[in-house]
Amino acid sequence: MTEPVIGIAGAVLLVLAITALFLRPRRSRGRVVDIGLAVGTGLLGLAIGLVVAERVNGPAIVALAAPEQPPDPPQAATQGPRYVETRLSLQFPIDDEYPSGSEWANVADWYAFRNSISYTPGLGEKTDKTQDQKLKLLADVSWSWLIVIAFDQPTRYSRLNVSFTGGELPYYQIARQDPHYAVIHVQGRIPAGQMEITTSE
Repeated sequence: MTEPVIGIAGAVLLVLAITALFLRPRRSRGRVVDIGLAVGTGLLGLAIGLVVAERVNGPAIVALAAPEQPPDPPQAATQGPRYVETRLSLQFPIDDEYPSGSEWANVADWYAFRNSISYTPGLGEKTDKTQDQKLKLLADVSWSWLIVIAFDQPTRYSRLNVSFTGGELPYYQIARQDPHYAVIHVQGRIPAGQMEITTSE
Protein backbone atom coordinates (compact mmCIF):
# COMPACT_ATOMS: atom_id res chain seq x y z
CA MET A 1 0.00 0.00 0.00
CA THR A 2 2.91 2.42 0.68
CA GLU A 3 4.58 2.02 -2.72
CA PRO A 4 1.85 3.73 -4.79
CA VAL A 5 1.75 6.54 -2.19
CA ILE A 6 5.51 7.08 -2.61
CA GLY A 7 5.08 7.25 -6.38
CA ILE A 8 2.29 9.82 -6.10
CA ALA A 9 4.30 11.81 -3.56
CA GLY A 10 7.24 11.91 -5.98
CA ALA A 11 5.06 13.29 -8.76
CA VAL A 12 3.50 15.86 -6.39
CA LEU A 13 6.96 16.88 -5.23
CA LEU A 14 7.99 17.53 -8.82
CA VAL A 15 4.92 19.69 -9.45
CA LEU A 16 5.41 21.70 -6.22
CA ALA A 17 9.08 22.26 -6.94
CA ILE A 18 8.40 23.65 -10.41
CA THR A 19 5.47 25.78 -9.10
CA ALA A 20 7.54 27.22 -6.27
CA LEU A 21 10.28 28.03 -8.73
CA PHE A 22 8.04 30.29 -10.77
CA LEU A 23 5.98 31.79 -7.89
CA ARG A 24 8.87 32.79 -5.58
CA PRO A 25 10.32 36.34 -5.84
CA ARG A 26 12.79 36.74 -8.60
CA ARG A 27 16.44 37.17 -7.91
CA SER A 28 19.23 38.10 -10.17
CA ARG A 29 21.59 35.58 -8.71
CA GLY A 30 21.29 31.92 -8.18
CA ARG A 31 18.28 31.38 -10.42
CA VAL A 32 20.09 28.72 -12.38
CA VAL A 33 21.00 26.99 -9.14
CA ASP A 34 17.41 27.13 -7.89
CA ILE A 35 16.11 25.72 -11.15
CA GLY A 36 18.58 22.88 -11.06
CA LEU A 37 17.76 21.99 -7.45
CA ALA A 38 14.01 22.11 -8.01
CA VAL A 39 14.06 20.06 -11.18
CA GLY A 40 16.57 17.60 -9.73
CA THR A 41 14.50 17.10 -6.59
CA GLY A 42 11.33 16.62 -8.56
CA LEU A 43 12.90 14.20 -11.01
CA LEU A 44 14.43 12.21 -8.14
CA GLY A 45 11.06 11.86 -6.47
CA LEU A 46 9.41 10.86 -9.75
CA ALA A 47 12.12 8.28 -10.49
CA ILE A 48 11.74 6.74 -7.03
CA GLY A 49 7.98 6.53 -7.48
CA LEU A 50 8.25 4.93 -10.92
CA VAL A 51 10.83 2.35 -9.79
CA VAL A 52 8.78 1.36 -6.77
CA ALA A 53 5.59 1.14 -8.82
CA GLU A 54 7.32 -0.99 -11.44
CA ARG A 55 8.58 -3.40 -8.80
CA VAL A 56 5.12 -3.75 -7.30
CA ASN A 57 3.15 -4.03 -10.52
CA GLY A 58 5.76 -5.99 -12.51
CA PRO A 59 5.09 -9.45 -10.96
CA ALA A 60 1.35 -8.87 -11.19
CA ILE A 61 1.61 -8.06 -14.89
CA VAL A 62 3.77 -11.11 -15.53
CA ALA A 63 1.36 -13.26 -13.56
CA LEU A 64 -1.57 -12.00 -15.62
CA ALA A 65 0.27 -12.46 -18.91
CA ALA A 66 1.48 -15.99 -18.16
CA PRO A 67 -0.84 -18.58 -19.72
CA GLU A 68 -2.68 -20.87 -17.40
CA GLN A 69 -0.89 -24.16 -17.04
CA PRO A 70 -3.02 -27.18 -17.96
CA PRO A 71 -3.70 -29.60 -15.13
CA ASP A 72 -1.51 -32.64 -14.84
CA PRO A 73 -2.91 -35.54 -16.82
CA PRO A 74 -4.26 -38.34 -14.67
CA GLN A 75 -1.85 -41.18 -14.18
CA ALA A 76 -2.58 -44.25 -16.17
CA ALA A 77 -3.96 -47.20 -14.27
CA THR A 78 -1.42 -49.76 -13.21
CA GLN A 79 -1.10 -52.31 -15.95
CA GLY A 80 -0.81 -56.01 -15.38
CA PRO A 81 2.22 -58.11 -16.21
CA ARG A 82 3.44 -58.21 -19.80
CA TYR A 83 4.29 -61.32 -21.74
CA VAL A 84 7.72 -62.82 -20.94
CA GLU A 85 8.90 -65.76 -22.99
CA THR A 86 9.10 -68.79 -20.73
CA ARG A 87 10.33 -72.31 -21.39
CA LEU A 88 11.55 -75.36 -19.50
CA SER A 89 13.17 -78.55 -20.78
CA LEU A 90 12.99 -81.68 -18.59
CA GLN A 91 14.94 -84.82 -19.31
CA PHE A 92 13.20 -87.96 -18.03
CA PRO A 93 15.51 -90.96 -17.55
CA ILE A 94 14.54 -94.63 -17.62
CA ASP A 95 13.05 -96.60 -14.71
CA ASP A 96 10.67 -93.80 -13.72
CA GLU A 97 13.40 -91.71 -12.14
CA TYR A 98 12.94 -88.02 -11.42
CA PRO A 99 13.73 -85.68 -14.33
CA SER A 100 16.50 -83.13 -14.55
CA GLY A 101 16.28 -79.65 -16.05
CA SER A 102 18.47 -79.09 -19.08
CA GLU A 103 17.38 -75.63 -20.25
CA TRP A 104 15.05 -72.93 -18.99
CA ALA A 105 14.11 -69.26 -19.33
CA ASN A 106 12.12 -67.11 -16.90
CA VAL A 107 11.90 -70.02 -14.49
CA ALA A 108 12.74 -69.32 -10.85
CA ASP A 109 12.16 -72.89 -9.66
CA TRP A 110 10.40 -76.11 -10.57
CA TYR A 111 9.73 -79.54 -9.13
CA ALA A 112 8.24 -82.83 -10.28
CA PHE A 113 6.25 -84.87 -7.78
CA ARG A 114 5.70 -88.54 -8.55
CA ASN A 115 2.80 -90.49 -7.10
CA SER A 116 2.56 -94.25 -7.51
CA ILE A 117 0.70 -97.13 -5.84
CA SER A 118 2.08 -100.64 -5.70
CA TYR A 119 -0.50 -103.40 -5.51
CA THR A 120 -0.04 -107.17 -5.64
CA PRO A 121 -3.12 -109.42 -5.66
CA GLY A 122 -3.38 -112.05 -2.94
CA LEU A 123 -2.56 -115.67 -3.73
CA GLY A 124 -6.15 -116.80 -3.29
CA GLU A 125 -7.67 -113.91 -5.23
CA LYS A 126 -9.47 -114.97 -8.37
CA THR A 127 -9.23 -112.78 -11.43
CA ASP A 128 -10.01 -113.10 -15.09
CA LYS A 129 -6.68 -111.48 -15.98
CA THR A 130 -3.22 -112.80 -15.51
CA GLN A 131 -1.13 -111.32 -12.76
CA ASP A 132 1.16 -109.54 -15.22
CA GLN A 133 -1.79 -107.98 -17.03
CA LYS A 134 -3.34 -106.77 -13.83
CA LEU A 135 -0.09 -105.35 -12.50
CA LYS A 136 0.43 -103.47 -15.74
CA LEU A 137 -3.11 -102.11 -15.62
CA LEU A 138 -2.72 -100.98 -12.02
CA ALA A 139 0.63 -99.42 -12.75
CA ASP A 140 -0.73 -97.45 -15.69
CA VAL A 141 -3.68 -96.20 -13.67
CA SER A 142 -1.98 -95.41 -10.37
CA TRP A 143 1.08 -93.60 -11.68
CA SER A 144 0.88 -89.83 -11.98
CA TRP A 145 3.18 -86.84 -12.10
CA LEU A 146 2.65 -83.31 -10.86
CA ILE A 147 4.98 -80.74 -12.41
CA VAL A 148 5.00 -77.26 -10.88
CA ILE A 149 6.80 -74.29 -12.48
CA ALA A 150 7.39 -70.99 -10.67
CA PHE A 151 8.11 -68.10 -13.02
CA ASP A 152 10.97 -65.71 -12.37
CA GLN A 153 8.95 -62.74 -13.66
CA PRO A 154 5.16 -62.60 -13.85
CA THR A 155 4.08 -63.22 -17.43
CA ARG A 156 0.80 -62.77 -19.27
CA TYR A 157 0.37 -65.78 -21.53
CA SER A 158 -2.66 -67.35 -23.12
CA ARG A 159 -1.48 -70.92 -23.55
CA LEU A 160 0.92 -73.39 -21.95
CA ASN A 161 2.33 -75.86 -24.48
CA VAL A 162 3.68 -79.31 -23.59
CA SER A 163 5.52 -81.49 -26.09
CA PHE A 164 7.47 -84.72 -25.65
CA THR A 165 10.11 -86.50 -27.70
CA GLY A 166 11.32 -90.05 -27.09
CA GLY A 167 8.01 -91.79 -26.54
CA GLU A 168 4.29 -91.31 -26.12
CA LEU A 169 3.30 -88.90 -23.40
CA PRO A 170 0.31 -90.09 -21.33
CA TYR A 171 -2.80 -88.00 -20.88
CA TYR A 172 -2.04 -84.67 -19.23
CA GLN A 173 -3.89 -81.50 -18.32
CA ILE A 174 -2.98 -78.01 -17.22
CA ALA A 175 -4.21 -78.05 -13.65
CA ARG A 176 -3.41 -74.41 -12.94
CA GLN A 177 -2.38 -71.51 -15.16
CA ASP A 178 -1.34 -68.28 -13.44
CA PRO A 179 0.95 -65.30 -14.24
CA HIS A 180 3.24 -66.47 -11.43
CA TYR A 181 3.22 -70.25 -11.80
CA ALA A 182 1.75 -73.22 -13.66
CA VAL A 183 0.85 -76.77 -12.67
CA ILE A 184 0.79 -79.73 -15.07
CA HIS A 185 -0.75 -83.06 -14.12
CA VAL A 186 0.29 -86.16 -16.07
CA GLN A 187 -1.81 -89.28 -15.56
CA GLY A 188 0.42 -92.30 -16.15
CA ARG A 189 4.06 -93.24 -16.44
CA ILE A 190 6.29 -90.90 -18.40
CA PRO A 191 8.74 -92.80 -20.61
CA ALA A 192 12.37 -91.85 -21.06
CA GLY A 193 12.60 -88.72 -23.20
CA GLN A 194 12.57 -84.96 -23.16
CA MET A 195 9.60 -82.77 -22.21
CA GLU A 196 9.38 -79.22 -23.55
CA ILE A 197 7.16 -76.74 -21.71
CA THR A 198 6.68 -73.32 -23.33
CA THR A 199 4.30 -70.38 -23.14
CA SER A 200 2.67 -68.46 -25.97
CA GLU A 201 0.91 -65.11 -26.14
